[in-house]
Amino acid sequence: MNKIRIAPLAGLLLVMPFLAGGCALYKNPSACETRMRSELAQASPQDHLKISNVGVGIGGSRVVVEGALQRPAAASEVSVAASGAVATASAARPKMRGRAAALECTFNGDALVSTHWLAPTEMAKPADADADDESTSG
Repeated sequence: MNKIRIAPLAGLLLVMPFLAGGCALYKNPSACETRMRSELAQASPQDHLKISNVGVGIGGSRVVVEGALQRPAAASEVSVAASGAVATASAARPKMRGRAAALECTFNGDALVSTHWLAPTEMAKPADADADDESTSG
């Protein structure tokens, strides 16, 4: 009778590490997207981020979030309706300009290890630039 109770427990103990590792596939993309939104809110608060793709690789240890930064077009860029014309709902909505945004996150399990901006260019720094900054500051 003891063998019957031990077998399911042993099986569960063998499966637990795989279940815990599988959670990274679900938690890490969300954590990377949250980090991306947070950093963009600080760097460019006037932009709105629209996520288009989230790629997960290597068991959740590498995540790339892709999207577009959208900013309302300046008044000079929006065509103004002729006076006396009735504005339609689509004309009243501000036109949006978009540009690519992408952030790569690396994880060790569920812990965020590093982030690297791939786009837009003003946020993306080459990996060599980071190393040069550290070597000149020391």
